Amino acid sequence: MPPFPRTAHTGGETTLTPSKPSPISIGQAIREATDMETWLPAPPRLSEVTDRLLGYIRETAAAVEAAAGDRPVDCVVRRAALAAVQEARRRAEDGPGNGYTSAIAFARGLGKAAGNLLHQERRLEREGGR
Repeated sequence: MPPFPRTAHTGGETTLTPSKPSPISIGQAIREATDMETWLPAPPRLSEVTDRLLGYIRETAAAVEAAAGDRPVDCVVRRAALAAVQEARRRAEDGPGNGYTSAIAFARGLGKAAGNLLHQERRLEREGGR
């Protein structure tokens, strides 16, 4: 009988291998950043979310800009997409100020800009060559 009845635990040592944390999805990063009005993350989590948002903006801004550039100059979708790219890049370049409060404000701004950029990216994909 195991030393811990009804648990099937024999008392032997359990070996745990440290698992690599899964990368944070962009949707999750955007939600967490924009929800920072109601919760305050630990500094390591704040850094993780901020880094993910910055990476997304750097990768996606160029792709959205290129896709929007293929549209006619007077296209409403093109103007909205290019405005989202410009705003996201501006927010990313600003960087955080000094302190935790500033880092929270920076992450929230990045989250809003990345959310708009994601929306424009999907809109361009959905509307194709119209």
